[in-house]
Amino acid sequence: MENKNIEITKDILVTGKVLVSAIKAQLNGEKYEFPDDTDYSKLYKLSERHKVTPLVAPSVTASEKAPEEIRNVFKKELFRSAARHAAQQKEADELAGIFAQNEIKHCFLKGAKISRYYDEPDMRFMLDMDVYIEPGKAVKAAQILENRGYKYDNYEDAKDAGYVKKPFLNFELHKELKYDYDKGYEYYKGAFERMVTDSNGYTMNMTDEDFYVYVLSHTAHHFESAGTGIKSIVDHYYLKKKLKPLCNADILEKALNDTGLTEFSNSMDNLSDFWFGDGCVNENVRETAEYVILSGVFGSQTNYYLSGIIKGDYTEKKSSYFLTRLFLPFYLMKKRYPILKKAPFLLPIMWVVRWISAIKGTKKYADEAKTIGSVDEDAKNRQIEFLKRNGL
Repeated sequence: MENKNIEITKDILVTGKVLVSAIKAQLNGEKYEFPDDTDYSKLYKLSERHKVTPLVAPSVTASEKAPEEIRNVFKKELFRSAARHAAQQKEADELAGIFAQNEIKHCFLKGAKISRYYDEPDMRFMLDMDVYIEPGKAVKAAQILENRGYKYDNYEDAKDAGYVKKPFLNFELHKELKYDYDKGYEYYKGAFERMVTDSNGYTMNMTDEDFYVYVLSHTAHHFESAGTGIKSIVDHYYLKKKLKPLCNADILEKALNDTGLTEFSNSMDNLSDFWFGDGCVNENVRETAEYVILSGVFGSQTNYYLSGIIKGDYTEKKSSYFLTRLFLPFYLMKKRYPILKKAPFLLPIMWVVRWISAIKGTKKYADEAKTIGSVDEDAKNRQIEFLKRNGL
């Protein structure tokens, strides 16, 4: 089994190298020649896992080496990406106007703004549209979404709540910019006061420095908790290239220091330069590149479990791990079920809710069992040292 896992890992890394090279060619306006032994089916699966299919699609569709069936699959993804981006942008613009009419100060976050820095914005995949709502106006903003046909997604925590409108319009209403355990939480508690107000008096924008570090801190959150994907590195490449030159160098340096992200910023600089620019490779860059390729856009179960052990959220003993997962401590239950903040006596009921979820997610827990069996003390220590080298 161990040899099989090693072979699977090598296979993913080989495909990942081709994927990154094709994206680099697209970003630099160059033609990419795929290796003769490229497995285009695996390339497609990995690009989907990282949500970068539109970025590699032009190279695949232009390649005579790629089978016609595969070229058509990638071509369809380009059309879907363009349609999705147009619909999301139209919705965001209309909602911004409605929020302003209802005197709700708001600020769109992350992907809704990152794509503007891409040479071709519709090539950046965005799952959720994130918007921060001024304190005290979250209920009113939620009602506006529901009036437009959005359904509450039964997802809410201390930071945000999810709303869905099929087929692909997803909104997250943010009450906070960061989780209280994230790097930069204290720094971004004051971000609202630093925001720049648009001419209508209600549409807000972060300062260039705050937005640059905010996106970086979001990448750090995923990188540390389970892993982050190639899309995040493309984002960093574009922001470093187009947004960073607009920032006040002294303010940016202070913001990075205040959030504890200086080392991580350097690590992302080195990786994005190596992948998409003329940067050099060293051992940490190589290891970080492999970590990202193997993580996928949402990270891996192994990384998630290791992170949980390192932070003390999970036990290292397989026998007690699942009890811990079912009976999360109160401070974690509050994050998942915010109602417990106001009504802590509901904790037993919320545990029952988790049990029901566990029954529905039998396969998920079976996969977790395999993960636990593959993690040992050496793996934990390697993860700790790896995160430290990246400033986390």
